[in-house]
Amino acid sequence: MSVQSMMKITPIMSVALVFLFGSCSMGHRESGPQPSAESKPSAGTLEIVKREGRVIVGIGQEAAPYGYRQKGELVGFDVDIARAVAKKLQAYAERPVALEFRAVTDETRIGWVQSGEVHMALCHINITRRRDARIDFTVPYGWDGKGILYRTVDGKRALSWFAGKTVGFKRASSSEGEIQDYFSAQGWELPRLRQFDNHAAGIQALIDGQIDGFTDDSSIVINTAMLAGRKVGPDGELAITDTLYANAQYGIGVSENNSRWRDTLNYCLHDLWESGEFMAIYNKWFGPRSMCPLPLGSNRMEPFVKG
Repeated sequence: MSVQSMMKITPIMSVALVFLFGSCSMGHRESGPQPSAESKPSAGTLEIVKREGRVIVGIGQEAAPYGYRQKGELVGFDVDIARAVAKKLQAYAERPVALEFRAVTDETRIGWVQSGEVHMALCHINITRRRDARIDFTVPYGWDGKGILYRTVDGKRALSWFAGKTVGFKRASSSEGEIQDYFSAQGWELPRLRQFDNHAAGIQALIDGQIDGFTDDSSIVINTAMLAGRKVGPDGELAITDTLYANAQYGIGVSENNSRWRDTLNYCLHDLWESGEFMAIYNKWFGPRSMCPLPLGSNRMEPFVKG
């Protein structure tokens, strides 16, 4: 079932696996090293990539369908995009470029870009103002929205039902602030938020009745539940609210004030879009035959004019 078919956007919004069951706590946000000026790369990243003949990509490995392990193999939308960008990058580097993946988490993906530990990060990073104050982003290459997952045995739920209820969220997710902002704008009582170390733990807590709902990017929540053998949808054990409380746009994270590198990655993304390679990758993970169909709708990657 299409994610979009289970959701509708309210007028006031602009749009809007790792199965290791962890513990939950309260109040953490994205962390990671806060580099000094001396720790940042002294040369532009494109020049470093040209000199070394390799690009180091921070890649998430804990969130299907973006980056996760399937029978030991690293797979996902972000993984395929990173590989495709690395191939396109060779034309701009004017030499072969080896691709090196380094595993990052939601907590380290920003800090490792800042410190220069990785040249770029693809880890379903939603572009927000808070994050943009720390790193820069390419044009969006992915789009999603955020609803609340709930048990269908309790009946159909609207977002308003969760006012004052307990809602779980993934640590280091922008969902924490976004859901509070949305409920506040509606004049609703804020949900009681409970933090989990990973999506699987939060979904299990929902199934066990410990929380009333669980939220994050809907495609991640749905895929995580389905990979655990749970049916999601109107006829399933779990469902997502029809209404979204926030949208999501994913960008490749790069260090600040590094415009030549950011432009080059934008050109690579645009080349993938214009060649049709992007849509082939997108349909593999979000097309009609995928586990979690997510039509592009009006979302488009707008290439720069060549010349």
